[in-house]
Amino acid sequence: MQKHKNIPFFIPHSGCKNNCVFCSQTKITGYCLPESDMISEAHRLRNVVEESLQYLNGGEAQIAFFGGSFTGIEPERMVLLLQTAYEYVKDGKVCGVRLSTRPDYIDDSILDILESYGVTDIELGLQSTDEAVLKAAGRGHDRDVCFRSAEQIVKRGFRLGGQMMIGLPESNLAKEVRTAKDIVDMGAVCARIYPTVVFEGTKLYDMAMEGSYTPLTNDEAVIRSVECLSVFRKSNVEILRIGLHASDELARAPFGANHPAMGELVYGEEAYRNIASHIGQRDTYDKTLKVYVPPRLVSACAGVNGRNKERLIANYGFKAVKIYKNEDVSELKVIIEAEE
Repeated sequence: MQKHKNIPFFIPHSGCKNNCVFCSQTKITGYCLPESDMISEAHRLRNVVEESLQYLNGGEAQIAFFGGSFTGIEPERMVLLLQTAYEYVKDGKVCGVRLSTRPDYIDDSILDILESYGVTDIELGLQSTDEAVLKAAGRGHDRDVCFRSAEQIVKRGFRLGGQMMIGLPESNLAKEVRTAKDIVDMGAVCARIYPTVVFEGTKLYDMAMEGSYTPLTNDEAVIRSVECLSVFRKSNVEILRIGLHASDELARAPFGANHPAMGELVYGEEAYRNIASHIGQRDTYDKTLKVYVPPRLVSACAGVNGRNKERLIANYGFKAVKIYKNEDVSELKVIIEAEE
């Protein structure tokens, strides 16, 4: 699949009437956005797209609706936003529209609308495919809904993305790996992995305070995420993101996997394991490890703040670890030698 750049347009906490334990969004039952505000929002979308197109190659960009359950917002509002975005699709200024939503907010009538307005990619917030985890997380639907929605999306020709969470209540590594495998089996072409962060004002925060839920540590989140990452790698599923975007809110989170560079930590762990597998049982004490990698892997191989270099020296007894960027290699190449 061709990688696309996103022109993100956020509709924070919109369209969801559920109360998941990890979510702190405020519910306003029965409230509908006034027509004037809908029109204003559509104008804001135009401004965001026009500004983004000044520095993006529009033909390779998608307009992406993030931050809420897009297909759960008021139908009039959804259609107005789609109509606005579709103007740029028809003009060839963007290649399509991407959105995220809940699996229980998908049906054939909704897919008819999305198909009419240039939507190409639908990301489902699946979180887990384990019944006990879905119930404990307060998702409001069972695993069958996940599979049914995914099947409808794929059959209609949309590209499917799967979003999963690590460390939810009642979850464990085996259930998370199973969820990753299920996302692959659903036909997803891309995925996001979100280790659970506990924010104040959520039911999960209350559960953590009373001791009925044990939040993930950053190290646990890395180990469990890299196992799911491996599942996606083996099936060529593109990883769009690991971990939440760094923000003031994330920095203030009292519990959970709230490292601002969670993705880099996970990719670093993946690279460390790859290097270790190439070292095998060879004699390493007081020798120099040289790792030649394509440019895209240099940072991951070194690890956040040189963490992988330090681990390789400590665990294998290397005299030194050197990471070299090499345009001529597609994967890493390991050389171990004694230096004068």
